[in-house]
Amino acid sequence: MSFAGMNRRFGLLLSVTSLWLSNGITAATLGPLNTTATPIQEERFVTLGGIEQWITIRGANRANPVLLFVHGGPGDAQSSLRSAYAVYEKDFTIVQWDQRGAGRTYEKNPNSPPEPERVELDGIELAQYLCNYLEKRKIVLLGHSWGTYLAIGMVQRRPELFAAYVGTGQVGSWHASIQAQFDFLLAKARAANDQKRVAQLENIGTPDPNNAEKYFSWWSMRNPYMTPDDSKWFSELREIARANPSVFTEEFMKTLGEGMMYSGRTTVGAMLKTELPTTASTIKVPFFVIQGKEDMVTPTSVAMKYFQVAKTPKKKFILIEHAGHFALVTHSEKFLAALLKYVRPLAIKNERQ
Repeated sequence: MSFAGMNRRFGLLLSVTSLWLSNGITAATLGPLNTTATPIQEERFVTLGGIEQWITIRGANRANPVLLFVHGGPGDAQSSLRSAYAVYEKDFTIVQWDQRGAGRTYEKNPNSPPEPERVELDGIELAQYLCNYLEKRKIVLLGHSWGTYLAIGMVQRRPELFAAYVGTGQVGSWHASIQAQFDFLLAKARAANDQKRVAQLENIGTPDPNNAEKYFSWWSMRNPYMTPDDSKWFSELREIARANPSVFTEEFMKTLGEGMMYSGRTTVGAMLKTELPTTASTIKVPFFVIQGKEDMVTPTSVAMKYFQVAKTPKKKFILIEHAGHFALVTHSEKFLAALLKYVRPLAIKNERQ
């Protein structure tokens, strides 16, 4: 479950945003809009948990179900990567949110630590705001990687706000993930006859799940064994950065990097304690996992074990072949097809009750 380790290296490319608005807007000062069959394209700060936090709201039709995306990282905001998520805008109103310690929210509030409980409460406040502002009874919550931990926490606190929960890059047990990742790397190194890596890993023996520094030292060996589609995604992100020098300024990149490190330091303790099969075994909303079959960042085998023990009113585990940790963007058509088949009808049904 090395969502922090992977994103620490590549996360700077995942937080591009397009333009700033000078004035913050609170949920209290904005009244609800009449829902009409018209597009919505908005971006602004809203006050959540006493600080201004950045959101974008995009969709082809205000009448569509609302899908709130809870990004991972920690600190890996996605709000500016519209091209990667535009495929979802036809059937959903997509809300991207830069959490505390991430993106524009971090730049505006550099001393507001993204402690998990605080971020979950911020997310609940945002969900309530969206229900009011977009005139919905409930919304769909989609978590990615570390965001699945936060989103599960939100669902446990206020299940009545959510028509369904969807996890991708789903976390489960940190201890189980560490062992699965270690076994994966050792097997790959042996198959490649990479004697140097084999010796390094064998010297470790049994990985210590409570030693974060040592963990990141050996998990950094994973890059040669990354799934091809994830590698391609990172190449595309680098191209985006090179093609947008006015956005990826030196100052902006510095801010993003500092936010990622700040978030990582703040959340590492909670990450090491993650044991959702024990702490979150009951989910009171329909529970879906749409997972890349080859995901070793948040190992699919560990996600499946969590899914199997979860008690929910309805659940479905959907595997995407040949996909890794970023199936949401690398296999967006298949991911969308799963959302349309299993999730969107539930959201629409909730609105009609």
